[in-house]
Amino acid sequence: MRIAQLFLASLALWLQVVQAATIPIDDDDFELRQLTEDNFRASVAQGLWLVEHYSPKCSHCRAFAPTWTRLAKDKRHLERLSGFHMAQVNCLAQGDLCNANGIKFYPQLVLYSNGQPLPAYSGDRSYDDLAKLIDDQSTLYARGQLLDSKAEQEVVSSGFGRPNPEGKVLEVDESGLEVLIGNGPVLVDFFAPWCAHCKKLRPLYEELAGSLKSKINVAAVDCEAHHSYCRKHNIQGYPTIRLFQHDSHTDYNGPRTVTKMKAFASKAIETVTLQTIKREDFDDIVESNDAFFLYLQNFDTALSDLEAVKSMLEPLRNSISAYTSSDPLLYQNLSIANPPPTSSLLAFSAPDRLPVGTLAFPASKDRLERFVNLHRFPTLSQLSASNHQEIMKSPTRAVVVLGAVHKGAEGEKERQKLEQIARAWKRGGRSFAQPVWFVWVDGERWSAWLRQAYGIKKKSLPAVVVIDPPLSEYYDTTIEGTSVEFDGSSVFSVLEGFYQHFLRPKRSETSLEWGSRSATMTLITLSQASMDHPILAFFSVVGSVAAFVLWLYRNMKKDPREGRELTGGSRLD
Repeated sequence: MRIAQLFLASLALWLQVVQAATIPIDDDDFELRQLTEDNFRASVAQGLWLVEHYSPKCSHCRAFAPTWTRLAKDKRHLERLSGFHMAQVNCLAQGDLCNANGIKFYPQLVLYSNGQPLPAYSGDRSYDDLAKLIDDQSTLYARGQLLDSKAEQEVVSSGFGRPNPEGKVLEVDESGLEVLIGNGPVLVDFFAPWCAHCKKLRPLYEELAGSLKSKINVAAVDCEAHHSYCRKHNIQGYPTIRLFQHDSHTDYNGPRTVTKMKAFASKAIETVTLQTIKREDFDDIVESNDAFFLYLQNFDTALSDLEAVKSMLEPLRNSISAYTSSDPLLYQNLSIANPPPTSSLLAFSAPDRLPVGTLAFPASKDRLERFVNLHRFPTLSQLSASNHQEIMKSPTRAVVVLGAVHKGAEGEKERQKLEQIARAWKRGGRSFAQPVWFVWVDGERWSAWLRQAYGIKKKSLPAVVVIDPPLSEYYDTTIEGTSVEFDGSSVFSVLEGFYQHFLRPKRSETSLEWGSRSATMTLITLSQASMDHPILAFFSVVGSVAAFVLWLYRNMKKDPREGRELTGGSRLD
């Protein structure tokens, strides 16, 4: 039950403002938090509390007071970041409370984790030693690792970080399973040690856990050891494989193969909008994603903000990854030493390890939507047949900066330059009502389309234009009246001119328009040729009609219903 209490308490702290009184930010109004019999149990029940038990008559307590006050001031930011609090109990006034807590001397420092006392601190009471204790213990608490049992640490680590970090089956009890279920989908094998089918399944189940590493937690419950719990879940046969998700569960009744069971579990993975991660997951995520979102939460993150982020990212779940974390070590890894004023949504684009965009909360729905739409693609994307519709026909009415580059090593340098321009725009460019996306194409391969649609000739590569797809218009002239060049200042000038309505757009020719124009030109050419060469035109028409009649005659000789010639013969099949 201890793990369950930790999970429920931490979840509550994640999703709502801490209800306990907080230390005022203004140093002039700063007061040390005092606990009494009336508020002690309710206060320390949630979070990590370092409590000083003291007596006003104690000379050591009076000597320690400046150090305690300085620590309380310097570490108050951890309330929001890690759920850590500092408080005092005056044992002269609260003698019964101190006696009940086993206090034998003053000052005595005790850490309480979700209401449970940890061993009393017996180290040096210097500022540096206590500051290290606070930093270390608050980090462990925020990461779900402040537990005595190694098995409990393993379960909580999987429950509060990226799922199934080691790709193995976790043997859990009731409280351990609650921790895992509270953090996302869990595939569970309810088994009995004496069951032959269970023994046969186990190697396959362990292989399945390996294939689902970092994707979904895979657990097992021994129904001999936890008979009442299995009966509570109506387990009637062994092995029973069950997928727990949200407040419901689904039994797996298909073939016991790794492929089939993985396909069953993967359906649950697809429904997770925000996957919880820790610092150690971050490097792998950067390497495996061209772009992704990371929602950094604090212990006072508002539930409304969390739901707003989930709602906005839900439609993009299959096109871009999204993660969430409250790990203090990840904050440090991202050069965020202290928590920001509020929770934040960060946007990343490979190969950058630092965010290309940050949105602090609270944020309006419009601001959140603009931010997500701006960063839903990598800083620079390749325009292809598969994403052409999504980019050029987007309902977001995005502005597209299209760069046409050479092939090979020369083109790679040009793409890097265009990516630098795109990164500079994302970090410091003007905020448009619609997003601005930077894309590139192989200018040699798509030379005909580029020339037809945007007037970009092969000899002018590398080239760039700013496109307004909804209006089928493009811009290739700067505010200064010069042709846009393949550099940042020139591109920024075009974007500024577009925003200010200073520039006159050109009409981009769609494929349909190009096809219609080509057909019209062909008819005009043929008409002109027939006037110049009437005899040649006559024989051309006669020849075309004769060829059509011959083709029609040959095809009508076959009966499509019977598959054989009308004159007889056998079927080919």
